[in-house]
Amino acid sequence: MAVRLEKGLIMSGAGKKAVMLLGHGSKAPEANETLRKVGRALEARGAYGCVQSAFLQMEMPDFQAAADILVSKGFRDILVMPYFLYMGLHVTKDLPAEIEEARKRHPGLQVSVADNLGFHEKLVDITMERINEVCPPEGNKAVPCQHPIERESFRIIGTELDEAALDPAELPIVKRVIHSTADFEYKDMLAFSPGSIEAGVAAMRSGKNIITDVKMIEAGIARARLAPFGAEVLCFSSDRDVAEAAVKGNMTKTAASMRKAAVFMDGAVMAIGNAPTALMELIKIVKEGGPRPALVIGVPVGFVGAVEAKEELQGSGLPYILARGRKGGSTVAVAIVNALAIMAAEAAGAK
Repeated sequence: MAVRLEKGLIMSGAGKKAVMLLGHGSKAPEANETLRKVGRALEARGAYGCVQSAFLQMEMPDFQAAADILVSKGFRDILVMPYFLYMGLHVTKDLPAEIEEARKRHPGLQVSVADNLGFHEKLVDITMERINEVCPPEGNKAVPCQHPIERESFRIIGTELDEAALDPAELPIVKRVIHSTADFEYKDMLAFSPGSIEAGVAAMRSGKNIITDVKMIEAGIARARLAPFGAEVLCFSSDRDVAEAAVKGNMTKTAASMRKAAVFMDGAVMAIGNAPTALMELIKIVKEGGPRPALVIGVPVGFVGAVEAKEELQGSGLPYILARGRKGGSTVAVAIVNALAIMAAEAAGAK
């Protein structure tokens, strides 16, 4: 027999209202607890005599058990609130069948059904609130989207880092490198030439190229942050002609890639995080009268040539951000580029 889903709240003879808050049910206990939490909050508002959480599947009490609980408490009129976003089969088919069964088991039981959640402007407001907790509205482009785990990580870094001892302009870069490496030693290892940060930010905002020595850095750079400025990320170390040039010139592929990159290098941001030979070749190109990049991020890692290449960069006269000593790597280079991209977006948003 078909069951008509009557709308509206029915009150018991005693004037009390009983609500069954009906959810889908999940194997995940935390999902079921969320529904129960909503139920407890509803009951705490004091508008209903009882709010009983129930589940269609995978959790107890199910519909029939919840109906038994409410009847045992003296309620003969029950309003079912389907805590479902969509009018799917659970609402249109399963729920009427459950209601018919409950009426058979409890003769005289009155059951009405509220609308499911569906579309509502307040749900839009809640959705926007959740989005804005992570990513601010479009009108505030200066603040980048940030995952909650990332936000918590930076909070922890802030509690362990003596921020007052660092240059405020350098702090965002230092913190992002620490976040990427979990290594607080970088607060002392990173070195900045005068005006280097400003030069890098200006280059990005002007849409200048970002050139890397290895594909890993190219892949890690957040291109979406650079897209508004038209900046491109380039890496040539895996190109066939670069491999051939490396053999012919008796050099590494990353060094040969700097030769190919030279035509794109004027005013660019160079991110060298893997190969000391690439950094040395870059400096050699500039000394030969080649194009000058706006900024060189020199953080190659390793035991052979890394320290020497960074020292060479410091004496080159080029604007630089580097990591002293052997440490560095692709992760560090990516962190520095992304930090600069965020700063460029913030600068653009402040205009």
